[in-house]
Amino acid sequence: MQKKLFYLTLTLGAMTSLNAWADTKLEAENADYSDCTVVSDNKYSGGEALKLTETTAKITFDVTIDKKGKYSLFAAGDGIGGSKIVNCSVNGSTGQFSLDTYAEVEMGTFFLSEGKNKIEITPNWTWFDIDYIRIASPQDEYTFDIAAVPVDENATDAAKNMYSFLLDNFGKKTISGIMTGDMSSANGDVTGHDDVKAVYEVSRKHPALVGFDFLFATGRTENEGWCKDYTHKTIELAKDLYSRGGFPAFTWHWHDPSRKTDDFYSDKSSVSISQALNSDGSWNTSSELYEYIIHDIDLIADYFLELQEAGVACIFRPLHEASGGWFWWGRNKNATDFVKLFQLVFDEMTQVKGVHNVLWVWNAGADDTDWNPGAEYYDFVSADIYNPAFDYSSNGSTFDKLKALTQGKKIIALSENGPVPDIEKQAEEEAMWSWWMPWYQTWDGKFVDQTSPEQWRKCMNDDRIITLEDMNSWNAVETISSVPSHNIIYDLNGHRLLKEPSKGLFIKNGKKILKNN
Repeated sequence: MQKKLFYLTLTLGAMTSLNAWADTKLEAENADYSDCTVVSDNKYSGGEALKLTETTAKITFDVTIDKKGKYSLFAAGDGIGGSKIVNCSVNGSTGQFSLDTYAEVEMGTFFLSEGKNKIEITPNWTWFDIDYIRIASPQDEYTFDIAAVPVDENATDAAKNMYSFLLDNFGKKTISGIMTGDMSSANGDVTGHDDVKAVYEVSRKHPALVGFDFLFATGRTENEGWCKDYTHKTIELAKDLYSRGGFPAFTWHWHDPSRKTDDFYSDKSSVSISQALNSDGSWNTSSELYEYIIHDIDLIADYFLELQEAGVACIFRPLHEASGGWFWWGRNKNATDFVKLFQLVFDEMTQVKGVHNVLWVWNAGADDTDWNPGAEYYDFVSADIYNPAFDYSSNGSTFDKLKALTQGKKIIALSENGPVPDIEKQAEEEAMWSWWMPWYQTWDGKFVDQTSPEQWRKCMNDDRIITLEDMNSWNAVETISSVPSHNIIYDLNGHRLLKEPSKGLFIKNGKKILKNN
């Protein structure tokens, strides 16, 4: 083992441009490393690099700076024979990057504390070389400039009101959430559901956002009684959650629309979007697959229309994790076909079926530029991140990548996760996700257990985390014809409010809202 301590001093005082900050290159062979081999080649800076062929290999850079803040980190290396995934960790905040042929690549934007910082590189896939890392000022080209209204120009008042709440709190507070799995405990009371109760039992608070799945709503078994009952129970729970002021959030594990299999994984079905397209890329509307696709979309739309009729607004994340390629809607990692399908789902639901109570999520990978369905098709961009158990990283690097991916024009959410991000890290590292949603505890998921009871209590009892107990019923909101121009006040969170003292109510954005006592 070779050991050397780096001292990086960057003066980050009053400067006119971020680009004026210095950057520093740190050679891997001078770092603290184990289970690595020093290799020589003229292509490497300084003529040497470290080769990582063992799963236990590690490179550690100890860096001291004099001003905390966000920094862009880069790594130069070679994938040795093909693309390799590399793990990185900065003060415990985890990330990944890829190496192929020799090049300098971006590791991500990370928060560095004043004083000592530890940057570690370990294999996800082995057999790659690391030449150096470089630490530079972050090239944040975008400030948040998010639309005041949902992308659906015919959005219901309920959807607009929910969107306004999420927009008002974005960057300040995070909505707590949990995904549901097994519905055997569902009886119309969302607080009695086993997954929701699992959060309450460790934190003494209920999550404000609850995830539901159209897992059994379409496909070969869509007409079976158990499948229909499962979906019906999710709809009833969504209604109850909304009546309490919560946020129903729907995912759709879309079973093979061709009906040839009853699966949604690429390796277990042969269906692909291209099978419903003409040679010019347009939809083959006379094909059986296209007809099945429309049939399935319409079925889901009808469930949303039931919620719409009940006055319920909700969040919808269709075609999730597409760029991973493991679901049929991402087969062969075909971004072009995915975009066509995402747009079809949106257009069929909103323009044909009349669904307007939905806020739309594009679930993206950090580098999914080609997968963007178009800013007019989604309200939120989200990531799914599963850190190891008890790893409470803010995941700020991915947050910043999603901000850049959408040019700061969308609200950013953590739509699936394992451990709950630490609220202090979220705030300090400027990665305040709009919401987070650990996967379910039931069906042997045990994802609630990946966050310690102490961490659950810390987060759920922090004023910057919104729980169901913090919310008023959305049914307490009623439209009024006019709003007086006087009596403008602000609540403790900086939100503009108008007050009617005689009625004990608040008026916000033209809506009358019962005061939260």
